Amino acid sequence: MKKGYWLFLSPALFVSQTSLAVMSESEIQIREVIEQFRTSIISKDKEVFSSLFFSDEVPFIAVFSDEMLASKRLERPKYPAAVNLGKFGPPANLISENDEQEEKIWNIKVQTDGHLASVHFDYSDHENGKKKAWGSESWSMVKVDSDWKITSVSFTVTELESEE
Repeated sequence: MKKGYWLFLSPALFVSQTSLAVMSESEIQIREVIEQFRTSIISKDKEVFSSLFFSDEVPFIAVFSDEMLASKRLERPKYPAAVNLGKFGPPANLISENDEQEEKIWNIKVQTDGHLASVHFDYSDHENGKKKAWGSESWSMVKVDSDWKITSVSFTVTELESEE
């Protein structure tokens, strides 16, 4: 009985370890995309930034926190709870021409089968050295030939009160 068990278990372990190796390679590639995303914002490299997306028309959905909504709705009662920033044009339009920008990213979680991926992380947006907003971000990604592309972005937003 034990001999038969090991004959069954050995191939299962081999297949399992082989899949983990593929997943690990995919995760490394996806983390490289995350770093390119981050650094292209800092360097204002719209060409690299644009190349990370499946198309110029990906959904880019901002969901505003309850705290932020309450504050915004004091002045504008119909302020939306969420907005698709993609309706304002390609993702590269989010990179400022004038202000210094940085998106700090941490607590990265990647789930992938080597073809599709889901990425989640915490972030904070900084403008001219000051933290402006923070939240959680989620990407859907697909592997096209040998490149990972972002197919959608969803993120929560809590703005910090501006000091005027």
